[in-house]
Amino acid sequence: MPTAAPKPPAHPLAALMSIGGMSLVLAGVLELLGFSQKLDLMVAEWVKTTGLGGEFRVLPGYAPWLWAVPMVLGLAGGMLGSRRNWRRSVLWGTALILTLAWVPVLALAGYQPEITMPLLALVWCGLWAMIYATRHQEPGDEAP
Repeated sequence: MPTAAPKPPAHPLAALMSIGGMSLVLAGVLELLGFSQKLDLMVAEWVKTTGLGGEFRVLPGYAPWLWAVPMVLGLAGGMLGSRRNWRRSVLWGTALILTLAWVPVLALAGYQPEITMPLLALVWCGLWAMIYATRHQEPGDEAP
């Protein structure tokens, strides 16, 4: 019976920059194409049905990026630096829940929630960080 090939060594900094960078590029392109506006409008319409009165202001264009950039890079770094898939899944789920928690916070502050772009970036980042981490040596594994 053949033995399984050893996993290649991980390059966490290169993986962090490539996974995080491509996640942010994907989110930026989808925002430029208008994909995020449709979903953000659906969320805004749902928020208006909650009974909060008044007009909702539009967030400055840089505000979602102030959240997305550190969260995406932090998520990729955390997932690539963690042992075991369940720990990575907990990090990923926590990042998604924190981003979804923007909706009621922004609604109470009187802003239209714009979470599609950060949410897409975090989903993409978590997916590829999980794939990379499971196909390469985990932190602390000895090289053969």
